[in-house]
Amino acid sequence: MFTGLIETLGIVISCAALPKRKTLLFKIQAPRLSGSLKAGHSLCVNGVCLTVIKRSGKNLSFHVVGETKKRSNLSYLKEGDAVNLERPLRFKGRVEGHFVLGHVDATGVVRQVINRGKEKSFLIAFPGSLSPAMVEKGSIAVDGVSMTLGRVGRGHFWLHCIPHTLKCTNFKSYRRGTRVNLETDILAKWAARQKPKAH
Repeated sequence: MFTGLIETLGIVISCAALPKRKTLLFKIQAPRLSGSLKAGHSLCVNGVCLTVIKRSGKNLSFHVVGETKKRSNLSYLKEGDAVNLERPLRFKGRVEGHFVLGHVDATGVVRQVINRGKEKSFLIAFPGSLSPAMVEKGSIAVDGVSMTLGRVGRGHFWLHCIPHTLKCTNFKSYRRGTRVNLETDILAKWAARQKPKAH
């Protein structure tokens, strides 16, 4: 489990299919975190909870299975792209973001970018299947970043970013057409599943 507060950025080295398998071998460079991780440890990469299979100096390797490939943007990334990184939550202090599981629901697409001085706003389109959990002022993880939903429309929502978020995440590289990972709030999911009691 994670909080959606990004610790640092990593850089994609490669993402390639393994021979005769749907699984991808995904490699990143993570100089600030690699020393604290080893094979078997979890790391949230762009909002996806992945298991480290190998550490080599500053580089970390992961397997990305077909389901993760289908639901996330990892297979769209190319060498040199920045990814948001967060290690798992330790239950010994305040939780300042929201509970992020690292289980991406689907990808969204940036449709519009508006610059407001040092701040930016993004209009992001999302699949209709996520609509029940998309509530204005609710929580959402975008590429693993804990954010507050702005105005929600039919199939899209607004995301408003302060300078600190832009500085510390890959949001600063978002352009029209950028594909992003979306994980809706677990509490919103459970609320959406509740059926009214029969009278």
